[in-house]
Amino acid sequence: MISSKLQEILFGGSSQLTELFPQGGARFLNATVKPILGSSTTAKLLAFKNRRELKKVQKFNKILVIPDTHIGDTIMMQAASTALRDFFPAAEVHYVTNQVATPLIHGNPEISKIIPLFSGGLFPSQNDISALKNLTQTENYDLCLNLCAFIQDQELKSNATAVLNLVSQTPSIVRNEDDPSKINHFLYQCYRFIRDTLSSVANPIRPDHLAGVRTTYSDDVIEQAKAEAARLGVCSRKPVIMINPDTACEFTLLPFERQSELLLRIVQLDATFLLGAGHTAHGIGQRLIDQLPNSMHEKVKIIPKDLSLEVYSALIDWSDIFITGDTGPMHIAASRRFSKSGKHLFRNRTSILSIFGATPPRMSGYDSFQPGYLTPNQDAPSWSYAAGSACRNITCLNKMFKTCKTVRCFETVDIRYLTELVSTRFNELSQSNLRPSTSVYREPQLSPT
Repeated sequence: MISSKLQEILFGGSSQLTELFPQGGARFLNATVKPILGSSTTAKLLAFKNRRELKKVQKFNKILVIPDTHIGDTIMMQAASTALRDFFPAAEVHYVTNQVATPLIHGNPEISKIIPLFSGGLFPSQNDISALKNLTQTENYDLCLNLCAFIQDQELKSNATAVLNLVSQTPSIVRNEDDPSKINHFLYQCYRFIRDTLSSVANPIRPDHLAGVRTTYSDDVIEQAKAEAARLGVCSRKPVIMINPDTACEFTLLPFERQSELLLRIVQLDATFLLGAGHTAHGIGQRLIDQLPNSMHEKVKIIPKDLSLEVYSALIDWSDIFITGDTGPMHIAASRRFSKSGKHLFRNRTSILSIFGATPPRMSGYDSFQPGYLTPNQDAPSWSYAAGSACRNITCLNKMFKTCKTVRCFETVDIRYLTELVSTRFNELSQSNLRPSTSVYREPQLSPT
């Protein structure tokens, strides 16, 4: 696996190349990097490493899953536990989590133990790495699944632990980008990687059945979300449009002027609008409202910045349309929401409009219509939109190591088209009354399964 330092050098170098030669640099990187990463030779070498690791495994009784450190990855990579249960229903499956996202994972029946270890930084801290080392040395796992691009396999190994790394799926992911018939989402590829690799040593007991991932909520969180929705004025049968204007990275953040233009257009609709306050882009929510005509200010309500992630996530279920960039809340919105107690049923009818800059939308976006995309785990249509960029190339997938001084990720954005998507869905909701309840949940008619 490539070390973080080497990744920093390689992706920093690719950023400098496209800074100087946007179009030519992008063509050069696609022409050179893609064939190397997607080559059959690379695939064979990685597959050989996996077979060598699997030979060390005598039994599959206790397995550790280490997703990437970020909130969205913690949500998405629950798919690994589904793949493991396809083969080993009685195994202990331990799952490391980002501490902030941990409550959303509690209640997943396919995970035996949740380990809230990652502190929430952009990269694993030295304390995180030390804690992982201690964990693998004391727990004696039969197998460790390393799904984190910033952790080296040797940092996880004990004498009894074999390690499979998601980097083995890189050739397939790179090749799939040129084949729109293949689903290329990281969530799906995580499932596919584990399922296909384990098939060489064991027989699955159930067929492929990945429908998506889940998030789970306590009764207290559901009640808090209900109270917050009432405070924000979500009490009528109007469609609710919720906007997340923030992302963790400038290369995935729709520029302020474009967000302002989009908001000005869609706020004309007779809907209830909820707008995130902003965390990385501090205060962006209020600044967007300030750009609206004074007569429109009261139509848009700011979701408090200090609202917990759990309550914010449950509040998403009130929305009929969720507009976002490539960031953690997008994956939360796409997840199937469950009540931990089983006393409540969520609507799970949120359409997602995700707007992409640097990152390849097929790798992390959700779309109900385009080939090669994963559909969200919601009973509603969704769309992914990729902005135009002359310098976008295969190295942009690792946005955390990009160092471009000039952000060209959103050179062209068709705001009129995005407005049309939102307006069309709004009209469908209004005309067919697809919003059956103003509550974030309905009392179940059947016992939960």
